[in-house]
Amino acid sequence: MHRQKFKKLAARLNRILSEPDAPHRIAHGLALGLAVDFFPLPLVSIPVAYLLARLLRANAAAAALSAAFFKWAVPFFYALNLITGSAVTGGEACLPVKSAPSSLLFSFREAGTAFLAGAFLNAGLSWAVSYLLARRLLAARRPANPKERNGCP
Repeated sequence: MHRQKFKKLAARLNRILSEPDAPHRIAHGLALGLAVDFFPLPLVSIPVAYLLARLLRANAAAAALSAAFFKWAVPFFYALNLITGSAVTGGEACLPVKSAPSSLLFSFREAGTAFLAGAFLNAGLSWAVSYLLARRLLAARRPANPKERNGCP
């Protein structure tokens, strides 16, 4: 079942990478979707990535797809945010733990300054690295001649 979902996401990603949109817009969308996953937005990160991409004129489909694709890594991103943020701010690398069911939604207020500092730093770095990698990948996949891209001789 998971393998089928992964194949479906990979096929959609391949379709997005083959779109006739400008490579910098697709790369920006992919990077934006990844960067949004560093923030504590558990239920709304995919729509937020889509809307942010539309606002910034990036490829919105690429942003939403990459935000969905990297959901499996969110716990690792949160741990990295805590480690990075506590190293930068000098704070403690722990979050308050509640046992109430209302604590399932992780909010910015509960995150703390160390976590949020790490989130902003990691999101910025991940955006830059993934944008540059996506641009290189797109440049390697697309022909240099625009006529070849459109199927014209």
